[in-house]
Amino acid sequence: MFKVVFGDITEIEADVVVNAANTELKHYGGVAKAIALKAGKELIEESNKIGYCEIGKVAITSAGKLKARKVFHVPTICYKVNRKASLKDIEKAFEKVCELAKKFGYKRIATPLLGAGVVGLDEKEVENVIKRVAEKFKELEIILVKYKA
Repeated sequence: MFKVVFGDITEIEADVVVNAANTELKHYGGVAKAIALKAGKELIEESNKIGYCEIGKVAITSAGKLKARKVFHVPTICYKVNRKASLKDIEKAFEKVCELAKKFGYKRIATPLLGAGVVGLDEKEVENVIKRVAEKFKELEIILVKYKA
């Protein structure tokens, strides 16, 4: 199941919260900063321990104080080589998110519009990618959370 909600992803109850990260898992701004601040030092320490995750891959940490069991970090930008994720990268990584959620028995996933912030991908195109992947995983409840200030 796929649905869109407007709100704050850090307030959503889910098994998994997806974070739009950078490859170094440093949560400096945007949704990554909001998630890290709400989750607390446990998430930050685990991210630092992992240290690096390629674009198109997924890193997993605990969710700290979020209303979730885990945070799946999906890098959308690499500042070292100034590489930004493409829609194809987003699709590959979100499929991996869904596969891992299934593997670990997680059913409810909350995700932001991956790559639509600093990376600059078109919001509607990102939404379509997430929806297309969600259709392959009908047993999962995928909640696309659009930020509303």
